[in-house]
Amino acid sequence: MKTQKLLHFACLFLGLVFSSCALAADEDEISLTIADPYIEMRTGPGSSYPIFHVVDRGENIIVLKRKTTWYKIRAANDKEGWASREQMQKTLLPGGDQLQFEELNQDAFRARNWEIGVTGGELEDAPITSVYGAYNFTPNFSTELTLGHSVGNVSSSFLYKFNLLMQPFPNWDYSPFFTLGLGNIDVKPSATLIEPSDKNNDFSHLGLGIRKYLSRRFMLRLEVSEYVIFSASNEQDENEEISEWKLGFAIFF
Repeated sequence: MKTQKLLHFACLFLGLVFSSCALAADEDEISLTIADPYIEMRTGPGSSYPIFHVVDRGENIIVLKRKTTWYKIRAANDKEGWASREQMQKTLLPGGDQLQFEELNQDAFRARNWEIGVTGGELEDAPITSVYGAYNFTPNFSTELTLGHSVGNVSSSFLYKFNLLMQPFPNWDYSPFFTLGLGNIDVKPSATLIEPSDKNNDFSHLGLGIRKYLSRRFMLRLEVSEYVIFSASNEQDENEEISEWKLGFAIFF
């Protein structure tokens, strides 16, 4: 029960992070001065929305939030509307410098430090959901911590693992990577006629995957892994081997 609550909390936290990044809302209000002859204010974030007001050169505006390439602004007369990034690029900061936008592109993806993601797939024919966090030391090398929860017909499993990840070609559009790590898996059998017993074992694993930058702060990840569970004992001569595949999305900072 505790492991399920932990995983649910992690998924909820990740969902909140994804939502905040998708909306890209800036909580801090920024004051700018119009440098172009004018800026057009539209009723919504898109060129299909009608223009209802124009702010002239020299007037000040307040940036309220951002949605994709459109910015919600407030004019001096308290009218609020949306302006395009193209027009916003020519506004001036209070010190007189031109506004510079952070470029969220594949170069920013390669230079990322932190990464948080959620994946879904199968662990030995049982569905599994995982969340992970990663820190990138270089474009080629990173470390990851993963929490996973799998529920099958005969048992449920909770696992955590620590990975080392190598990405030999970070500049490729579809960039392959390799993982090597250790972890622990806790298996709880479903109720049967025979008294069930929990199994808790350490494991090692080797993985192969592909990353694909999508847009802004989002990336796609596909991975397959082979596990060796150290379950050999007096009753069982050999360690158990299982497979996993998973597909998911991640955001980076």
